[in-house]
Order: sequence, then structure tokens, then C-alpha cells
Amino acid sequence: MRNILFLLSIIAISILLLTSCETEITVDLPDPEPKIVVEGHVENGLPPYVILTKNQPFFGGLDLNNIGDYFIHGARIWVSDGTDSVKLVEYTRDILYALPDSVAIAIAAEFGLDIDSVEEFPDIAIYSVPFNKLFLGEVGKTYSLRVKVEGKTLTASTTIPPLVFFDSLFVVPHPNPDNDTLVRLKGRIKDPDLPGNYYRYFTKANSGSWLTDFGTVFDDAFINGQSFDIQIPKGTDLSEKDDVDFDPETYGFWNKTDTCYVRLASIDKPHYDFWRTLETERANQGSPFGSATVVLSNIYGKGGIGIWGGYGSSYSVYVPR
Repeated sequence: MRNILFLLSIIAISILLLTSCETEITVDLPDPEPKIVVEGHVENGLPPYVILTKNQPFFGGLDLNNIGDYFIHGARIWVSDGTDSVKLVEYTRDILYALPDSVAIAIAAEFGLDIDSVEEFPDIAIYSVPFNKLFLGEVGKTYSLRVKVEGKTLTASTTIPPLVFFDSLFVVPHPNPDNDTLVRLKGRIKDPDLPGNYYRYFTKANSGSWLTDFGTVFDDAFINGQSFDIQIPKGTDLSEKDDVDFDPETYGFWNKTDTCYVRLASIDKPHYDFWRTLETERANQGSPFGSATVVLSNIYGKGGIGIWGGYGSSYSVYVPR
């Protein structure tokens, strides 16, 4: 009995010492090395565009009153298809109206801006071809990028793969009969026989904007050369991601009266790896069970990260009956 009392007293003293010696630990993370963040794309039938921004400390946050400072002006940028080359011109926010909707949406999502108020965007810089130069993306071509800015030279290369089309789009009823105004959209696709095909999709409802989601890329690792069906969730405006309702009864479903547009883009592997890792990182943000994800880049040159990616895009539409 005496031994048990002695043991209990030792445990009690240990607990007291542990609780009374609690120390607040402050982690002082060094600022990251300054880098140029590249986001550039070239798509069949459209001119290339490039956006350059500065990276920021992980816990630094954005100064919403001075967002224009994150964009980089005065860069010299060239794009070549191996035969022809063009020096890009710097434009202001006004050119957003001439570029794919997903560009404005991506900028709005990154900086917390209202996609419906492009005219109120800050002093951003977008680089694209001169208005008097015809230089459009073509399927099967390889495009090189060269950026000279702030004493750095950054390079990258991407391809526009052959187009792949949905054989059909169709809808299936909501699994809950009480939600009879909602449907799932699916697409049937025939993957090419050769392995190593990678895809990203965008969606649009009625006359809205083209939207992405938190998981828009897939590959043919398990379905090479086969016909298969994929579910196509309704896109999410990522500029309003803090207000997205992730209710499993409604998230990703379409209204049965929606005219559903789908843009299926073939992409190369480095482009796929970038979006796969970036979407994983987005999905893990705020999750205590998520692990850190290294976002893969295809930008070469000291002090540069990001993506230069080609899209081979085909378009399909489902019209409700």
C-alpha cells in the first residue's frame, strides 16, 4: 500500500511540474528566397499570354490595398514555335476581356477579387502578342518561352497535344429523389491507344463564365485506349472559394435546366503535374489532416517557378430536353 501511495505521489508531482513548466514556443520562419512566379498558357486558336508575379512569405498574407505591387512590369518575353517567334507586349487589366474567362477567374481567385468587376482590378500586368501580330496556338506544335526580368533569365517549353473529344454528354438523376431539380453530368470519352494522355476540363453553365474546380485533371494510367465515363462536376468560382457550400447533396450537381458546356483540354505531363500538385495543395489548405505538397514547376532558371502550359481544347455541350 505504501509503495502504491509513493508511486501516486510521484505521478502527481510529475504532472504538476509538466503543467507549471509550459512554455510558449515561437517559430521564426525565415522569409523565402525572392522568386518570379510565372503563369503562362498557349491554346489552340488563341494567342499565348503570360502573367508574372512575386512570391510571398507563407504567413505574410496579401496586402489587399496594394495588390498591384505583386505583379511584375517591364519584363521582356518571347514565345517561339520553332519556326516563328514573337515578343510579347505588356497590357493592363483591359486585355482580360480578350483572354479566356479562366485567366480572369484565376487572377481573381488568387488575389481575392470580384470576377464581375474586372474594371476595378488593380494595376496588373499581362503579357500577350501585339494586336497587329497573328500568332495563335496550333495543335501538335511545341512552344518555348524565354523571360528576361530583374536580371534573371527563365525558360520553359510546352506542347499542345492532339485534341480528344467527348463522344457524348449525358445526365443522370440525383441519387436522392427529393433533389429532383439536380442532376449529375457525365461524359463518355475514348482515350487514344498510346499511353501517356493527360487532361484538364473546364465547365460553363448557360451564359456564365468558364470555371474550374478543386480537381480538374486526370490521366489514362488505368484506362489507356478504353472508352469510359467520367463525372463532370459543375465548376466553382474559386474567387469566392470561402463562400463555397460543400454540402454533398448539392456540391458539383447541375440544375436540370442548365445548358452544360464542357471544355476538354489535352495537356502534356509537366502541365498535368503542375495542376495535380497545385489542386492537391488547395484541397489540403486548412485541413489538419492534410500534408504539405510541393507544387511542381516546369520553369527553368534560378529564381523562377510556375507553369508554361499548352492546351489542346475541344468543346462539347449538353442541352436539356
